[in-house]
Amino acid sequence: MCAWLLMGTPALGQTQTAAVPSTAAVVLERLPHGLHLQGRVALLADPTGALTLEQVRQPVHAASWLYPVQLLRAHGPTVWWLRIRVAQPSPGGHWLLELPTTALRDVTFYGPLTPAGERLAGPLTTGLIHPFASRVLGSERAVFPVALPQPGTYTLYLRVQSSIPQHMTPTLWDARDHHLSRQHQRLFDGFIYGMLLTLLAAMVALHLALRDPVFLAFGFMAGFAGLSLMSFNGHAAQYLWPASPWWIEHSYVIFPALWLAACAAFARSFLHIQGKHRLANGFFLGFVFLCALALLLGVLGYTVWAQHLNEAVALSGSVCLTAIAARQWQRGYGPARWYLAGSLLPFMAVGTVVAVNWGWSEQLFWLHNSLEIGIVAQSLVFAAALSARIRFVWQQNTQLKQRSMHLAQAALTDTLTGLSNRRGLDEMGNALLRRPGRHALVLFDLDRFKPINDTLGHEAGDWVLREIGHRLRLHSRERDLVARLGGDEFVVLISQCPARPELDAVVERLRAALDAPIDYGAQCLQVSASAGVALTPDDGSELYSLLRAADLAMYSAKAGLRGQVFAADAPAGPNRTTLLQLA
Repeated sequence: MCAWLLMGTPALGQTQTAAVPSTAAVVLERLPHGLHLQGRVALLADPTGALTLEQVRQPVHAASWLYPVQLLRAHGPTVWWLRIRVAQPSPGGHWLLELPTTALRDVTFYGPLTPAGERLAGPLTTGLIHPFASRVLGSERAVFPVALPQPGTYTLYLRVQSSIPQHMTPTLWDARDHHLSRQHQRLFDGFIYGMLLTLLAAMVALHLALRDPVFLAFGFMAGFAGLSLMSFNGHAAQYLWPASPWWIEHSYVIFPALWLAACAAFARSFLHIQGKHRLANGFFLGFVFLCALALLLGVLGYTVWAQHLNEAVALSGSVCLTAIAARQWQRGYGPARWYLAGSLLPFMAVGTVVAVNWGWSEQLFWLHNSLEIGIVAQSLVFAAALSARIRFVWQQNTQLKQRSMHLAQAALTDTLTGLSNRRGLDEMGNALLRRPGRHALVLFDLDRFKPINDTLGHEAGDWVLREIGHRLRLHSRERDLVARLGGDEFVVLISQCPARPELDAVVERLRAALDAPIDYGAQCLQVSASAGVALTPDDGSELYSLLRAADLAMYSAKAGLRGQVFAADAPAGPNRTTLLQLA
């Protein structure tokens, strides 16, 4: 998101320039990191772009040449002429003059020229508006050979034009050292691309597995970050569209605009902004609109305006997204702190560039590679942030699932006794009845319960009901279902019940448990229960039919002596017998 900070920061090094003429030639010497020419290059502005080499060498322009002490920066539409005087101490020098950027629109190299004005080689032209084949030695940057056959003083000229602000302070290399440095740089770039490609593949796989849009947004962010870096480093021009100057030039603003839009989509999804905060959502919509506008400007050829818009969106967007992330963290969204950490890394990279530009550090490696390092470090932190987000969402889902299960269980549970209620009996009872085997439903209705409620109050009645529920559960098997229908009616659904004699014993055990005295404070309470029994498949196979049959049998039991158990299949009439005769 903050990449354009890295591109714009070097301008800080131009707050002061010195107009001190210098005619001292640069003595060529082999250095491991090249001979950096800061402060050794004469600069001439050509606002119209009409001057030729012969004209800039005329005495009339001698006073117009300046020697800035800071890094040189090209920006359109002005054409800049660079003049470098070099001294070759020994014969047979093979040097390379390298410009530090790949984004110069048009560059022409003249030289070397002898003191007499003789050109030892023809002009060489390259830049964004030319095919990649125009780049000498197949280098990503503008590199020109400087062959000096004899000792002496020579002059080199560069005509540079750039539509977007870029560095243009050159470096002179021994050809052998430049080749070694280029190999190291390619290895480093390959590592960076490999990291981003790995992140892209991982995010696509996670999106396909989890169907979470945040992974897709992060994948787009990594992909467009890689394409932007390839454009900045010249590898897109070298490998993707070497014969298309249009793509070579416009990719510098097109892919960054897409990258910024992907950053916004990732931030919106990661920080859980969707539909919750109207102001934040408005910001994201405006952000994406500006990215689309920058993309359109780039496609239409207004690369300068597109670049400036990209820079403005990146700067303002970084500040706003940091504020939104901080607000989300304050509201308890823990993963936002990872987003904040990732957002700070590009600013740290900017600090290293500033340190180099102001002379606090001489590590030019950071000047050229802070962008890549900042992006990859940020991507890795964001990957860790996604891991934290997955844990956070998983914890939230687990808690939500537990609450849902608790609410679902509560909806199926009688709050007084802890047994299943009528709804619980309906859901779990029908599932139990679908199991293979024979099942029995026993319906209990308490006798002598109403006098307890009327004389001792509802507290005593509730105590009795809780105790009855406890006893039924205690004397039932784990696979059986015990429920309270309401009032003083209870149901025991016996799964895969035994044969009739054993079933009689089970029902007797339950009845005896209910008949036992109940201690309530200093008092001993006594209730009994009348019961009706229904069996599958004789009395039905569905819960409703079994309840109806057991209910009829239970009322037959209550019509005679209380404390009896009647089977639904007992004969009707005054001589109706009991399944178990209980005195």
